[in-house]
Amino acid sequence: MKSYLIISAIFFYILTCQSQQSFTLKSAEDQTSIAYASISSEHTLLTTSDSLGKFTIQQEDLHLPITIKALGYKTLDSFSLDTKSPVIFLEAQAVTLDEVVLQQQKKEHTYKVGKVKNGDIGIVCRLQNNTIAQVAKVVKNEFSKATWIDQVKFKTLCTAENRIISLVLYAVNEQGQPGRILHTEKIIAQLKKGHHTYEIDLKHLQIPFPENGVFVALNYLFLEQNKAYSKTNPSWYHYEPSIDATSVDHYTDSWYKLKQHWQKSETYSLNMQLILSD
Repeated sequence: MKSYLIISAIFFYILTCQSQQSFTLKSAEDQTSIAYASISSEHTLLTTSDSLGKFTIQQEDLHLPITIKALGYKTLDSFSLDTKSPVIFLEAQAVTLDEVVLQQQKKEHTYKVGKVKNGDIGIVCRLQNNTIAQVAKVVKNEFSKATWIDQVKFKTLCTAENRIISLVLYAVNEQGQPGRILHTEKIIAQLKKGHHTYEIDLKHLQIPFPENGVFVALNYLFLEQNKAYSKTNPSWYHYEPSIDATSVDHYTDSWYKLKQHWQKSETYSLNMQLILSD
C-alpha cells in the first residue's frame, strides 16, 4: 500500500477564517492577465495567482514587503500592496537562452532517460507558510547527440478533477543546482481524477538540451482548486497532485526548494522520464 510523504513544516495546520484582500496581475503592455505568478514575502511563498491573474492576501500580511515573480515578466521586488489599487501591472521581460540559436530540424533519433512507474511514495504539499512549492529531478547529459527536449512523462494521483500543475525546466548551473530557465512560455498540465500517467509534449517549444543537463521541476500551485480536504477534519488540507516517487536511503537525483533554496532529497526519487532527440 502506497504511503505518502508530506512536504511540510507543520503537519497539522488548522485553517482559520481571516479577512482577505483581492488583487489582479496584468501586463503593462497589453492589459492581459498574468496567470500562475508567485507572490512571496521574505522567502515565504504566500500564494499563487489563478488562471485569471487573481490572488488574495490575508489581512495580516498586507503590510509585508511583497515579491511577485512571473515567467516572462520583470520581478516586482519589495513591493508595498495598496488596498485602494487592486490591479498590479508587471513589465514584460524576455527569458534569454544564452544566445542559443533555435532552428527547426528533422529529428531522427530519440533517447529515453528515466522510467515512469507506480511509486511507493506520493509527494504532496501541505504547509502553513507555503515555503516549498517545487520538486525537481536532474537529468544529466549522457548522450553526445541529444540536442532537443521533446517530452516529459510523470505519474500523479488526484482525488478530484481539475487539478493543475506547472512545469519549469532549468539548466544546471556551476554549483550543480537549477539555474536559468530554458523556455519563455508557461507549461501547465491539467490533471484528471485518479492515478494517471501524463505525457507533456514540448516539441513545439524547441528547448535545447544543455551540455550540463537539465532540472525538470514540478510546481505546486496554491490555488483553491488544488486543495484536498481531510474527510475527518475539514479544516485540514493539502495541495495535490500526489506525484509518484520511489523511496531511497540517500540522495540520487531529486531536489526540493525550501525558502527559495534548492536542497537535495535524501528520501525519495521522482518517477519521471525525459525523451530527447537529436
